[in-house]
Amino acid sequence: MTLSSKENVLVDNCFGIVTNKRLTYMAKKSWFSGGRREDVPLKQVVAVRYEMDRKVFGGLFLIVLGIVLITVVVGIIPLIVGILLMWGSPTVNVVTAGGTATPVTGWPWQKSEAEAFVNAVHSQLFGE
Repeated sequence: MTLSSKENVLVDNCFGIVTNKRLTYMAKKSWFSGGRREDVPLKQVVAVRYEMDRKVFGGLFLIVLGIVLITVVVGIIPLIVGILLMWGSPTVNVVTAGGTATPVTGWPWQKSEAEAFVNAVHSQLFGE
């Protein structure tokens, strides 16, 4: 085995694993679903992008509902969900050579992990 054929892990976090040869991630992962594991050679990855998805109106509605219902302890649930919706969820879209764009969504506090994942894939694809 030569040194050039060795696989090196660049990033390993909740969004997936990036090596110098392949990309492993949980396709269609969201807040409450685990998704399915996909293992794609880097040669088949066309693009990867990072987005923040915010639900402003839904978040505002739930925050107001939570404030109104706060006296009835039940209001804390819509208040928390509304804050999470306003905060936004990091989403990483992986586009393969077949043209399929597969989203991977994380919790709002996982923004830096999403950025690290996308930056590692970009560095392998484009040498940045």
